[in-house]
Amino acid sequence: MLTFDHIGIACRDIAKTQTFYLSQGYTATPVVEDPIQHVRISFMHKPGAPRLELLEPLDDDSPVLRTLSAVGVSPYHMCYRVEDIDAAIQELRSQRFLLVNGPVPACAMNNRRVAFLFQKNTGLIELVEAR
Repeated sequence: MLTFDHIGIACRDIAKTQTFYLSQGYTATPVVEDPIQHVRISFMHKPGAPRLELLEPLDDDSPVLRTLSAVGVSPYHMCYRVEDIDAAIQELRSQRFLLVNGPVPACAMNNRRVAFLFQKNTGLIELVEAR
């Protein structure tokens, strides 16, 4: 079972994108560099609102560059918590999702494993281990 965790937003400059959300009552976590995912990350929190993950390219190998080049700053993925990431991947693959990346440890998620999957009718989703 998938449980909503956050919305990932591709941005060119975390500090500039944070400005709007901070003005709307969100608070921000410190920026973390994730060399495995090739991104800089900051989470935005606001009671009663979805948690947001701002993703800025760390280098030319960053997967968010394609989104930024095509559409600019925009939602990038939906993330869901799962109890068993391997079983969730297997189930989603049976639904014609393509495993894009992972599972790999994510430093911004306390080294819990994450995986990215894509399906043309759903788009990009991220799974993160609940434990």
